[in-house]
Amino acid sequence: MKVFERGRNDWIVILIILVLGFLCVLAAGQLALRFASRWQLTTNMDSHLDPNSDFLTRRPGGLIEPVDASILTQPSWINLFLTPGASFVTGTPFPLITRTASPAPTIVSEVTNTVIVAKSPTNTLVYFPPTRTATSRPASTDTSIPPEVPTLPTTLVDTPTATTTLSPTPTGTGTSTFTPTATTIPIPTDPTPPEIGITPDGNAFVLPAGGILTLGINLVANGDSSFDLVYYEFPAASGILMDWVILEISDGNNWYTIFNWGNNLADTNTNMDFNILSNPQVPEEPDQRDVPSAELYNSTGIAINIDAIVPPGTYSYIRFIAPAGDVDNQMEIDAIEVLP
Repeated sequence: MKVFERGRNDWIVILIILVLGFLCVLAAGQLALRFASRWQLTTNMDSHLDPNSDFLTRRPGGLIEPVDASILTQPSWINLFLTPGASFVTGTPFPLITRTASPAPTIVSEVTNTVIVAKSPTNTLVYFPPTRTATSRPASTDTSIPPEVPTLPTTLVDTPTATTTLSPTPTGTGTSTFTPTATTIPIPTDPTPPEIGITPDGNAFVLPAGGILTLGINLVANGDSSFDLVYYEFPAASGILMDWVILEISDGNNWYTIFNWGNNLADTNTNMDFNILSNPQVPEEPDQRDVPSAELYNSTGIAINIDAIVPPGTYSYIRFIAPAGDVDNQMEIDAIEVLP
């Protein structure tokens, strides 16, 4: 009976201690909040923190700490992480050997092996061939034994040998003379329209603006200053209404422009040099310019001297080009006459 009562008294003591401890915790909390029950931190744009204060701007004036050794040269086993426990052999490199004339050193090869083994659950051996180290030892004083001299490998080089073969000298002497031959490339030509004759008849061939007409002809440039060719326009107004036109001739290899009306450059090799024409205009070579018959060759013709433009020779092709932008969108060709 006394044992039971004693155990019950122990539990009562424990409960009293727990209640007193809890009350002490509450009392300590109330005391901690009694001095500053409300607090705030200024964190808006009007913060009182001073970035220029001595606390924020002061820098240490002492030495910088040494570099951590862990970021320096990596250990030799750094590449063996994927093969735990691997071993490899490193060799000592060849030392520099200085050769002297006498006495001749005796070369003895020795092998120095260094094995590094990393502990791990596996035991994989990575082996590199050993490197020989040359060690120089003094030559023997015994003159009866000749010193060893290292023999260097000999590389054979195949050197071609030139062989001269004499051939008999020919008795005859031949001289070769090169003569260049000009090759004329045939140029496709168009059939000559029946409207284009050798004398003007008022029946003109119409070439649309942007069109090209290539015909065969027989023109000879002999270097004189007379007219060689006459291009006849369709008669109109007081003589002709001069259309834009470009005339070219060819010897089969090169093309030469002998008349160009429309580029506002004087055609001094023709009777259509705007510097000698009456009634000056601006621009000097407009399309549909009225040119009186008195200033033309045979009333409607434009006489052309090809010798002032092309080198001497025979020209077998003539080309008519109607520039784009013509007022009536065409040019008229009445006739082409080759002068003797």
